[in-house]
Amino acid sequence: MRLDGIGFLLAFALTVAYGVIVDVALLARIFRYRAALVGGLIVALLLIALLVGLAASPSERAGFFNGAPGGSSLVVLLMTGAVFLPFIVFAPLAQYRAMRQGRRWPGWVSAWMALQVALLPGFLVLANTEEHFWQQEYAAGQAVGREARAGALGVIRESAEQQHERIWGTGWTSPWQQETPSGYLARRSAWIAGLEKGVGDSALIAANEPLSEADRAVLRTLIERHFAGYATPTINTKLIWDALEPGDFARQLAPHGLNEQGVVSEEVIPLLLDRLEANGEARLCPGGRMMDADRALLSQLVLAKVRDYDEAMKRELRAELEAKQRDREMSEAPIPYRLIWDATQVLGNAYGGQAVGVPDWSRYPQRVERLCRGPQ
Repeated sequence: MRLDGIGFLLAFALTVAYGVIVDVALLARIFRYRAALVGGLIVALLLIALLVGLAASPSERAGFFNGAPGGSSLVVLLMTGAVFLPFIVFAPLAQYRAMRQGRRWPGWVSAWMALQVALLPGFLVLANTEEHFWQQEYAAGQAVGREARAGALGVIRESAEQQHERIWGTGWTSPWQQETPSGYLARRSAWIAGLEKGVGDSALIAANEPLSEADRAVLRTLIERHFAGYATPTINTKLIWDALEPGDFARQLAPHGLNEQGVVSEEVIPLLLDRLEANGEARLCPGGRMMDADRALLSQLVLAKVRDYDEAMKRELRAELEAKQRDREMSEAPIPYRLIWDATQVLGNAYGGQAVGVPDWSRYPQRVERLCRGPQ
């Protein structure tokens, strides 16, 4: 079990908690004493050094920023750090100096404390606006994708390569270029997600006529550079469909054998069967009958997926048992780690635990047998 980023998260939480303690100490005027001031500054500097030290670790940074969806972790870290880190150093100094001179502490200290209180509602507002901007970007990308036309895919590729990441919760784009999502809760670019969906739903992809070689090359580039991490079954099915030839299904569907890399995925097979049922007889079934070698390969692919699905169900049951075992182990861990583990599990269930639809493979062998029967 990897816990990358949990140290960084713990240091961040401790820094915020200490900021709240400083607020209480300021209200109680504890920092009028030199000993309290010195002790407070030592704790503040140690926490800042711990936070900066953990931020310098690539594994801690990766774990922390992958622990929250939509890029929110970076925005929360920067805004909270900008408010709390200077405050825990300068506010005690300001109170000590003011009270030594017989004055009230400066008004900016009270304003800074109010700013801390305003952070939480501010983050809630950003979380609500994030959905609005995400849907807006998604619709824009989908509209571009649906307009895909033969010979014009290069323009779409150029638009994808010029996209910039949007700052979470706002309509502003950051100065850096769009990066491929990564991590178990990776941020999904709304515009790219919409573009992939739009291209997949376009008339160009649905058409039975084959694409030109130039358009096929552009589609492959889009998949490799921009659609990585997104489901692209309709686009992949179109690329495979255009290349299929009677008697040569094995080269496109399982070029290295059924147990090696390159076999078509379970998302592609149902869509491919749909196309074969609708248009296969005219193009891929000489004399109205599918070649025996092609039918045998399709049958083997479907049966292999049936077996894979059965194995996946067994693995899922084992994973559930292992998860329960990890929960029991973490229940005996120190309280801070236990709380962070529980929070991580909640995030994982909310954003990474959606069920994935699996087709009922039991009827697919019969569909293959009925394909292009033609004259006996």
